[in-house]
Amino acid sequence: MSETAPDALSADSDRIEVSIPLRTEYFATLRTVAASVGADAGFSIDEIDDLRLAISEVVASLADGELAPGDRVETSFEFDSRGVTVTIEADKRDKEIELDDLASSILSSVVDSYSIDGARVILVKLASEATSAVSDAESTITQA
Repeated sequence: MSETAPDALSADSDRIEVSIPLRTEYFATLRTVAASVGADAGFSIDEIDDLRLAISEVVASLADGELAPGDRVETSFEFDSRGVTVTIEADKRDKEIELDDLASSILSSVVDSYSIDGARVILVKLASEATSAVSDAESTITQA
């Protein structure tokens, strides 16, 4: 089950790439980078926690099952004033990522959208101000 991710961020967004071993002791590194990126994107503390939780759910799903020495998770964070797009992919993984119902439910509640494409998960979290601006624009259009 996946949701559709919205359009990509603006062309002037910044990008950070992180590659770590696919082992639980390194997952804190991704959560720390997510917190920093979220702060740079203007997220509230709750929005940062939501992003960190979403990343934890995805990487825990990747680590579930057979792991081989040398397995890695490649993560990119693309962000601008609207929000953050996180792409998480396990290299050397041939099978499709499957999220259980609980993980899917958590992702649905903490990010604005997510999608699964084979061994890649894309998370989109918009800043509350960006979400408010979109809602205001839609409401103005509806009233016109």
